[in-house]
Parts: sequence; C-alpha cells; structure tokens
Amino acid sequence: MDRFSGFNPKATLLYFLLVIVGTLLLFNPIYLGISLVFAFLYRIKLTGYKSALRTLGIIPVLIALTSVFNMIFADYGMTVLFTLGNNSFKLESLAYGFTQGLLVSGVLLWFSCYNEIVTGEMLLSVFGGFMPGTAMLFSMTLAFIPRLMRNAREINDAREQFEKGRSKLTHSVKNLSALVTLTLEESIERSDSMRARGYNSRRRPYSKYRFSHRDLLLVISELMLFAFVLFVRLSRGAVFAFDPKIYVAEQSPLYIIIFTVFTALPLIIDFTEDLKWKLLRRKL
Repeated sequence: MDRFSGFNPKATLLYFLLVIVGTLLLFNPIYLGISLVFAFLYRIKLTGYKSALRTLGIIPVLIALTSVFNMIFADYGMTVLFTLGNNSFKLESLAYGFTQGLLVSGVLLWFSCYNEIVTGEMLLSVFGGFMPGTAMLFSMTLAFIPRLMRNAREINDAREQFEKGRSKLTHSVKNLSALVTLTLEESIERSDSMRARGYNSRRRPYSKYRFSHRDLLLVISELMLFAFVLFVRLSRGAVFAFDPKIYVAEQSPLYIIIFTVFTALPLIIDFTEDLKWKLLRRKL
C-alpha cells in the first residue's frame, strides 16, 4: 500500500513537479544518481519488483547509448581515451553523455511514478476549480493513449483468429482501419453521453478530496526542500564541469543528505506510517 498517494492530489502533483524540476536543475552525476535510485525504489513500491525490473533493463541501455553517442559526436575536453583515424574520443565527452543519460533516466522514472499515482479524477480535482474545460480536455487526452493501445490489442487478437495466412501489410491496414472506426465511435458515444447528462464546461466539478492539515504540512515540506535545491543551484554548490577538464566542486555532505531526503520523501512517508502502525499494534 502506498500512503503517499493518499494525500490530497494538489500536494501529490506539486511534489512530482518539484522533484522533476529539481532533478533538471542539478546537472551533477552525484545528485542525478540519487534521484534515479530513489525514483526506481519508489517505482518498485508502486508496481512491484517484476514491473520495475523490466523498466530497469532499459535504463543501462539508455545511459550507455547517450554516453557513447555524446563521445562520438561532441568534440570537447582534453583527456583523450583513444584515437581512430583523425578522430579523438575524450573522457569529458563520455562523462557528459553519462550524466545526460542519468538525467533522462531519472526524469522518465519520475514520470512513470507520476502516471501510476495521478489519475484523471485527481487532475480534475486540482484544475477543475479555475479551468474546468482545460482540465477535462487534459484528463481525456491522458486517458486516450492507454485506451487506444487496449483497443489495438483487442482488434489484433480478434482478427488473428480468422485472418491467418494473409500478408502482414494487409493485416496491419485492416487493423488500423478498424481502430480508427472504433475510436471515432467511442468519441461520439462519449460526447452524446456527456451531453445527455447535462455536462457544462463552466460548471465546477465535484471533488471528493479535502485539503487537511497533513496535506498542508506536506506542501510546506516540499516547498522548503525545493527552496534548498534552488539555493544549491544558485550558490553553485553542486558544480560539476566537463570542459576543458572534469572539475568537481567540493560537495557538501549536508547538501547531499537534504537532497536525498527530498527525493526519498514518498518512501520516508511510507516508512514512518508503517512504523507508527507497528507501534500502535504493539500497544494494543
């Protein structure tokens, strides 16, 4: 059970926004590695080991490809690793590409955690009060792609039973035609259903979520931790230069610890709630 997702959607959505922006602000392999590790651990918490391990298999490949491509096409730095013909491949280019791979992987993992928690109902709750039409459109757009993929799988499974032996091109074209037709029909049915139920884009939607004091404490904690990330960025406390040589500024252990708390916040909340529950059970 994930207790972080039980907070008000405003607090949950704010955290994902801040942690992704905070990851983008600190272009340092130490901080990016921390963000990547805790995003992956939280992914395990949300989806289980099997699903998370499938995601983990993509990350080393992505980091390796980014590192190698940057080393091949970006010519900067002074430390030559090896030379092929007239081309020199340098350590600084490889390190920069490696850091880019950590950044992209971490952000993708945080977005995958976001997709597991934030639903269309939550988005309507957050944005429906001041822009209900846009919130509804955004929510329907997010739900469109999974529904489209599900319909594509169902059509493909159904047609495979009675179109064996036909060419793959013909099979794919017919599947696409059926998918477009089904998608349009579902859109018309949904539109008619919303109109029949009296949907009004200017009406404020009902929300079952209430903003409590614990949500306020979480928001304050998130903003304070993000303010620290901004301080580290502006004070150049996480400088990691790659050109002309790799230069690492003195890294403060306090900065690293607080950033770790920031990225591990959902797991810390789960751990503290589990600890409280165990203590209460012992008292009983």
